[in-house]
Amino acid sequence: MRTLKSTSCIAVVASLSLSICSVEAIENVRGKTYNLTEKHGPWMIMVTSFRNIHEDDRKTEGLSAEQAASELVFELREKGIPAYSFSQDGKVESIETRDRLGRDDTRIFAAQRDMICVLAGNYDSIDDGVAQKTLNYVKKFYPKFLKNTKNGAVVRSNLGQKGPLAGAFMTTNPLRRPEDIASKKIDNETKFLNSGIDNALIGLKKKYTLQVATFSGKSTTPIGSSAYRGKEGQFDKELKTASGFNIVRSGEDAAQLARSLRQDKIEAYVYHDKFQSIVTVGGFDEKDDPRLRQIYAAFRAKMKPDPQSNSNQEILTPETKILRGQGTAITDAPLQVWVFDYEPQLIEVPRVK
Repeated sequence: MRTLKSTSCIAVVASLSLSICSVEAIENVRGKTYNLTEKHGPWMIMVTSFRNIHEDDRKTEGLSAEQAASELVFELREKGIPAYSFSQDGKVESIETRDRLGRDDTRIFAAQRDMICVLAGNYDSIDDGVAQKTLNYVKKFYPKFLKNTKNGAVVRSNLGQKGPLAGAFMTTNPLRRPEDIASKKIDNETKFLNSGIDNALIGLKKKYTLQVATFSGKSTTPIGSSAYRGKEGQFDKELKTASGFNIVRSGEDAAQLARSLRQDKIEAYVYHDKFQSIVTVGGFDEKDDPRLRQIYAAFRAKMKPDPQSNSNQEILTPETKILRGQGTAITDAPLQVWVFDYEPQLIEVPRVK
């Protein structure tokens, strides 16, 4: 038999609630193939992937990639986690997915023959509470069959990685259309953040809008000897400044920019989530709406003279909007300056169901 190598791969995984899904409720037959289908998801956990080692590199007998994936699916189902296998047969080099705002996002998939991914769960959103708890459990899970050296597994281990599945992450079902996933309802917290606000993007009776500005809060990922390691529970306190939390300021900036654009007769909208706030312009039913080119050209970054250079050298410079008080001379310091994104992005208007 062929030996196998466990490696991380970009695919989609979703999981059913562990609290409501008992082991008896999930069919689990050792050796049976549970293939991923369009009915699963839309959000899932990408557990890991397996590929067969080339014959010239094989040193011992062991499980094939297909057998290893089947064993992992069996062990996860034993724990009450609905798991599935997914093979691209070397035909796909990328996966179209969605980010938290419903924007198109292409993740690179190292497609090659004999590579099989294992995905788990069926979640309605990336922020689903059970999904996140299950993801944390999967990251720490060590499959029994990988501990058996006779299986011939070669597990890639990164420095600081706590187990073979530590690289698991949330993604969307690659067999489902991104636009179908984008139409799913937003979570209650995001709905609350966008309720009762001026110029809310939610509620716009159009399919698309153009994102022109992004305001993000601070974030950190504790690794190695990071100053935040062990202080995750005090993260907000550690980052708090005299002016308040950065994410709150981001929301205020977005709201003020949208209001200022509206004063200039520009159809601007604002949208908040738990990680950032954005400002968009316009509403469109078609991606090829002729107005899009005009708006895109107005807000995208442009080549402008470099203020640090004495020559005629130009650099790519983002557009800005400057707010000045009444009677304030153009040479005086502005009251507020907003910087637009380098490249505006066409996104789908998020829906509340």
